[in-house]
Amino acid sequence: MAWRAFLIENRAQKLGSLALAALIWLTVRSNLGMDRLASNEGFRVRVLENIPVGVLATGHADNPVQIRPAMVHVEIEGDPDVVQRLMPGDVQAYVNLLGPEAPRQGMFRVNARAPGVRVVAVLPESVRVERSRE
Repeated sequence: MAWRAFLIENRAQKLGSLALAALIWLTVRSNLGMDRLASNEGFRVRVLENIPVGVLATGHADNPVQIRPAMVHVEIEGDPDVVQRLMPGDVQAYVNLLGPEAPRQGMFRVNARAPGVRVVAVLPESVRVERSRE
């Protein structure tokens, strides 16, 4: 009869403790799920090195340009299967010499695009474009 008395006595406190324990457990579990979402656990990041920088548009075919440095590193993020299959040749890095924000000479921002993934960063962010004098 000791077990019966143990279970029946102080029923309200025992049910309250059980409810509080369930609430704490649900709160911790939901916070762990939010941390997984915030950390992008389903994504993979990869750096593709030595991507050649091209010129989107020069406007003058008879006035070639030199880009320094000619190669950049592109950091991409996306689905692990897509990121793993992506080859350096699939990534395009370029400078736009005709854009409204483009300076007349000097440093130009490098843009990049890759199919099916997000470009996180391009290093270096800017390159020097020099017009050849031939």
